[in-house]
Amino acid sequence: MKGYCAMAWRGVAWPGLIFLLYTFCFSGTMAKSFELGRYETAYACEGKTLKIECKDGELIKLIRANYGRFSITICNDHGNTDWSVNCMSPKSLRVLHNRCQYQRNCIVRVNNEVFEGDPCPGTKKYIEAHYSCVAATTTTTNRPSPPWLITSQPPVWSTVKPTARPPPPLPKVSPTVSPKSTAITSSTQTTTASHSPQPLPVEPVLDDINVKSKTSALPDEITTILVTASTPKKGDNMPSFDYNPISSNYPPQVKDVDSFNYCSPVTIRSIYWNWTRAGELIIQPCPGGTTGFARWRCASSESDTAWSPQTPDLSECRSVWLTSLEQRLLMGRDPLTSIISDLAQVTSSKTLYGGDMMITTKIIQNMAHKMSMDIQTFPDPRQREAIVTEMLNDVVRTGSNLLDSSQHPSWRDLSHKEQMRVATSLLIGLEENAFLLADTVIREKTVDQIVKNIMLSVRVLETRNVHIERFPSDNKWSSSNDSIELPRGALLENSEGGFVRLVFVAFDRLEEILQWQPDSFDDNFNKNVSRMLNSKVISASLGKGRHIQLYEPVRLTLKHLKVENVSNPSCVFWDYTTSTWSEEGCHVYYTNETHTICECDHLTNFAILMDVHSTYLPAGHQIALQIITYVGCIISVVCLVLAIITFQLFRGLKSDRTTIHCNLCVCLLIAELLFLVGIDQTDNRLGCGFIAAFLHYFFLCAFVWMFFEGFQLYVMLIEVFESEKSRLRWYYFIAYGLPLLIVSISGAVFPTGYGTSRYCWLRADNYFIYSFVGPVIVVIILNLVFLSMAIVMMCRHSNASVSMKNKEHSRLASVRSWLRGAIILVFLLGLTWTFGFLYLDRESVAMAYIFSVLNSLQGFFIFIFHYVQNEKVRKEYRKFIRRHSWLPKCLRCSKMNTGAGSSSGSTGLGKERRASLYIGSNGNPSAPNSHSTDNSVLSPHGTSVGTNSIVISNNLNNARPTALIQVLARTDLNNVSTTTTNHNRLHNVAQQEHFF
Repeated sequence: MKGYCAMAWRGVAWPGLIFLLYTFCFSGTMAKSFELGRYETAYACEGKTLKIECKDGELIKLIRANYGRFSITICNDHGNTDWSVNCMSPKSLRVLHNRCQYQRNCIVRVNNEVFEGDPCPGTKKYIEAHYSCVAATTTTTNRPSPPWLITSQPPVWSTVKPTARPPPPLPKVSPTVSPKSTAITSSTQTTTASHSPQPLPVEPVLDDINVKSKTSALPDEITTILVTASTPKKGDNMPSFDYNPISSNYPPQVKDVDSFNYCSPVTIRSIYWNWTRAGELIIQPCPGGTTGFARWRCASSESDTAWSPQTPDLSECRSVWLTSLEQRLLMGRDPLTSIISDLAQVTSSKTLYGGDMMITTKIIQNMAHKMSMDIQTFPDPRQREAIVTEMLNDVVRTGSNLLDSSQHPSWRDLSHKEQMRVATSLLIGLEENAFLLADTVIREKTVDQIVKNIMLSVRVLETRNVHIERFPSDNKWSSSNDSIELPRGALLENSEGGFVRLVFVAFDRLEEILQWQPDSFDDNFNKNVSRMLNSKVISASLGKGRHIQLYEPVRLTLKHLKVENVSNPSCVFWDYTTSTWSEEGCHVYYTNETHTICECDHLTNFAILMDVHSTYLPAGHQIALQIITYVGCIISVVCLVLAIITFQLFRGLKSDRTTIHCNLCVCLLIAELLFLVGIDQTDNRLGCGFIAAFLHYFFLCAFVWMFFEGFQLYVMLIEVFESEKSRLRWYYFIAYGLPLLIVSISGAVFPTGYGTSRYCWLRADNYFIYSFVGPVIVVIILNLVFLSMAIVMMCRHSNASVSMKNKEHSRLASVRSWLRGAIILVFLLGLTWTFGFLYLDRESVAMAYIFSVLNSLQGFFIFIFHYVQNEKVRKEYRKFIRRHSWLPKCLRCSKMNTGAGSSSGSTGLGKERRASLYIGSNGNPSAPNSHSTDNSVLSPHGTSVGTNSIVISNNLNNARPTALIQVLARTDLNNVSTTTTNHNRLHNVAQQEHFF
């Protein structure tokens, strides 16, 4: 028996003892790690004294500190609600660090002098410090103090960007994520051989005050740390997590980083996200004034490495304000009307985050539940009705605040599924609070609540007075043109106690949140078709039921938000159980281009889904189009600038026609610059609208000046003599006044037509685009009419060109060249915007390329055809080069030789050209009464007169009078008269030389 017991001891007891010993050791390690992760919190109000003290053998280790105010309840004995709760002194941690770090105890006066400034005047502040007490033997270190404790830093929500400087290289040590680990591991890689790794404190440093450091000194070493989360005290809302920064607070040098394997730094939602390796999940504290932690993953694909999703996950970020309101609601000490009033105020004035959206909708639902119980204590029915009406008003205001465009970033802090759940919670909360009022009312009554983004109607009807109910009953709300009709039979079958209780709700901007996404389990879904929610959301409910079946269908009339490139409408409702859109029980009764009428056999929230027909531009095409557009526009801008400089530099080119050219170049230059820098500035709605309006104006001005180009050519051909008065004043008045009138009227009639969500241009989903297209079509038609008339005049003059000599042929060729340039300009501008309009309508890749290329060639064409290929401009440039000795000698000699050679090589032609076609001895058009005649004249029939022709050059100016008389004596006077008439017909061609 003894042996048996000994054998049992050796076989059974020893393994048990080993297991107990291992458990004891492991639990000791766990306990130690747990203690290391704990921290304490100390508070002290402004004007008081902060005292921090640790036990014997332990020293104070600060984690974070803030002198300011993040809570409305702390140090607020009188319940003041006007103080700021987003107040922080950036020097808080540095001040406490200098006074308390690694001390057994410390005492600090809490005032503005100690913390070196007042972060929020008018607000009573307090100091909040998080610290831990660590063993004295673990606090010795040779590591220098971190730079954020040496220099002052901006608050974490500051808009100051990090200073651009060459950062140190990334460490080669890869962090090992170990969520289950209880040990705290640190790995250190030094950048120089002279430094050795130093032990680090082993508590998590979660303060975000060093996110946007501007210190100039770089640390000697880069550290990668894996830290297990601290264990919060009871009552804290800080969840456990693994805090895993993959690098130091200094980004790596670009030259040492393979950018394909890292996500580049970016600041989003007041949080700076540092360089992050592909596949890593980075976790950071939420912005100032909130609790919780934000997460963002760096994801890699075959072609790129980028943050995924597009925005970080801030679903845990909760404002201190809303957390305080939630606690007040749970404690039940404050009146519910006071809490919901504060909630409406906070959501309208404070910046919210993803977690705030969850809290807010949860509070709205809890308010209905608590009020339904508390209301029973009020004996007076009218008092109950007044209290619930007041609460419903604040609930509707809160819901409207959540839907406002200023809070859309808060929705994007959540994943798509979380957004749908929060939206469902909001819809249910509004419905429950509305029915709470409907159940409280004991007589026939209608209560309407109309705010910015929500219109809610609670109706209590006596059954004897029930007819068809329509919502809205009249056009009370400009934000929506939708309507819903409930038949009398559907109302009566859901009556109770002689009353029918109805709740109608119309939403604005909810359609931007409840966007449709394809169901991966739906086999009937066509993957090649994109769908969109193309109407506002409207809701109807009866008797607290969320999906009541109706014997007579409800009829809805919904207006399409977009009418172009959409088709195949589907009537859908919001399914609360799945938080998705569903077509079950709904069908299209009638549809046209602008509206769809739906019929459904149940009640809930309704909308319309439609197919979107648009050509998706792959990334390669988008990049190519962007390059073509920017390069082409830059070339166009350079050419337009050169054209304007040429016009201003050479005064000899002054004429009405060149003034038209210059103004056309100026308008196109301003429009091209606005297009380059402003077409994509859609973030600022007001600025985007102004950019679109200016683009509208200057492009219209360019088209009007283009019209005057053709009109001026026509005038030059029909006028025999130059007009004594210039038409430029009228040109300026019409070219700049008429577009201003068009843009002003367009903006006054439909101001939201300027600027879209995709580009800063005119809206093309309605008729507003025709405020540009219409005037352009009219201008092009008029221009073509005058150019056609000018061509006809050219043909008439060409019939008389048989008897013309070189000068007349040269001038007709010049006018013919001007006409050709004007016609090409008309077609270039016309085709450019024709394809631009077609691209907006069709959105095809070919249209995009054609529009980009033509739009880029406008300035280039004007410079080439009207300046480079113009002989007079080239002469002016040759004169300019000869007059300026500072130009290169080879350039000056080349130009001079070219000019001399051409002159000597055609002496006869030069002499003939010197005999000007203008009336006057010296070719000056201002001397019409001179006695010399043209160097060639035409017979009445347009043929050569032979011996009867008068051929007189300027060389005859010095001839003897007797010789001239003898020549004139042999001339037939009839031929002279006829020749003079023909000369006057052609004078309008010859006298245009000074017109350019």
